[in-house]
Amino acid sequence: MLLAEANQWPEDSVAYFGDGDECHMAFHFPLMPRMFMALRMEDRYPIVDILEQTPELPDNSQWALFLRNHDELTLEMVTDEERDYMYRVYAADPQARINLGIRRRLAPLLGNNRRRIELMNGLLFSLPGTPVIYYGDEIGMGDNLYVGDRNGVRTPMQWSSDRNAGFSTANRQRLYLPIVTDPEYHHEAVNVEAQQANPHSLLWWMKRVIALRKRHPAFGRGTMQFLHPDNRRILAYIREHGDETLLVVANLSRYAQWTELPLSAYEGRVPIELFGSVEFPRIGSDPYLISLGPHSFLWFRLTADPLTEEFSTPGHSDLPEIAWRGDLMQMSRRSTGEVADVLLRWMLPRRWYRGKANEVQSAKIIDAVPISVNPPLAVLVLLRVEYRDAEAVTYALPLATDKDYDAEPIVAHTPHAAIARLVGEGTSTRLLDGAMVPEVFEAMLAIVSGRRHRHGSGSDLVGHAVRGLRTHSGPMPQTLAAVPLLADASNSSATFSDRLIMKLFRTLEDGPNPDLEVGRFLAEHGYAHVPPVLGSVEVAHRSGPPATLAMVQAYVPNEGNLWDAMREAVETYLQDAEAEPVLPELEADGDTFLLDLSR
Repeated sequence: MLLAEANQWPEDSVAYFGDGDECHMAFHFPLMPRMFMALRMEDRYPIVDILEQTPELPDNSQWALFLRNHDELTLEMVTDEERDYMYRVYAADPQARINLGIRRRLAPLLGNNRRRIELMNGLLFSLPGTPVIYYGDEIGMGDNLYVGDRNGVRTPMQWSSDRNAGFSTANRQRLYLPIVTDPEYHHEAVNVEAQQANPHSLLWWMKRVIALRKRHPAFGRGTMQFLHPDNRRILAYIREHGDETLLVVANLSRYAQWTELPLSAYEGRVPIELFGSVEFPRIGSDPYLISLGPHSFLWFRLTADPLTEEFSTPGHSDLPEIAWRGDLMQMSRRSTGEVADVLLRWMLPRRWYRGKANEVQSAKIIDAVPISVNPPLAVLVLLRVEYRDAEAVTYALPLATDKDYDAEPIVAHTPHAAIARLVGEGTSTRLLDGAMVPEVFEAMLAIVSGRRHRHGSGSDLVGHAVRGLRTHSGPMPQTLAAVPLLADASNSSATFSDRLIMKLFRTLEDGPNPDLEVGRFLAEHGYAHVPPVLGSVEVAHRSGPPATLAMVQAYVPNEGNLWDAMREAVETYLQDAEAEPVLPELEADGDTFLLDLSR
């Protein structure tokens, strides 16, 4: 690889690339001081201005970006006024000034402020180009202003707290350059060995941000589009490469800031924060409101549906079409495989679909039962899926249409709730996943509280209620408003006015569901530490044993679920274990390994 070190303006440096057949890379010198200027001025303009002046490169070429290197922080590519400003704010000590630059390392330049160090590296790793890290900056190493020339930033690497910082075993007086002994950056406190043992150290943060950047090609090769929010202290831009779209938002201010981002071009997409895979609210047509802490930044992946990773919001034109005559029951009972095939394709990405590892042989609708008998109509479809190498599974699919229900808020929040487009007799409507429709759960609760029956051609829905239902729900449980839980899980659920919760089982198995059976047993024996079972809906097959479709329990206010808590505990454990010099041994109990998550 040929790397050009030419301290010139970008339009002059591009000559070194030729047509992509000369130098492969070149340092982007003018960007470096402007990143420090933007941070201190708390204004994005210096960064935006220089990058908008930067010309395009051949496809096989790349800029090399850096915050510090082995020389001074050069100020040749700035105006006299800007140079005076940089000297004043970053080199108040005249010893720090040399030639036309500042001879300081990254940590001393930024006042050894961890937030500023992370912010500057967050920009370095997300701007167009290849990041170049100078040794020692990954642990926050200091410098020595009183060593001649530019050697103050070339002191021995601080590997450990041992003699000569672990760099050499020679007599200290024979070292070419002295080790750093400044109290704030002393090698006994700032060294690789100490930070390697601390999973919260700057070294480990750098390792994680490097690994995260490598997983997203858009950071290295993506296009760049600046956003221009009204708050000038916020730097925001879009990186795109292939099907990947990333959003970077940085707060250059020492105070918390908020802004509204013009993201209407990405309406319907969901921002997923990359470090923690945290899902933020879906982008709408209005400006996107976001707030950031002092000197913080956020990286997002913009996806239309975090469950399927498809980059389009399902509208009428994006969905498969099914011919119908305005009767949901007739469509569901159609003997042809058209409807079954559409339902199967829609099921495949869902988390509750069990057959991802199996080859499908056929799919067939075996029955359809009305959930509500009066308009608006909802139907429970029983879809039997046969596999070549596994037992067949029957899936419970409640269906509704936006002819009967308002689908816009549902599809806006959960695009995968739209299954197909129903076309016929000059009309067009969408087929919806009934588990996302509040009224469908309300109709099922009415079946439970009224102990009602709904009849299909070969199966019936039968409601069962226990004595405590009205105690927990009030005298009229059927009037409670349902709120479907939108998280993709192994089942579908809805809460009712923070009094009840109903769980809909997506797979039907002969006999009572274990959740229902265990819950009933504990309630009957007076065990008070689980929410009591208050009712259920059963699919009674006329030619076989019944199966549990749904169960109703008392709602317990909570701050999360055990799945997320366990996943976070395992992630924390693995991060701590990674920082250990020797990985801890796992205690084996038969075929199961036990992790001590209390460590």
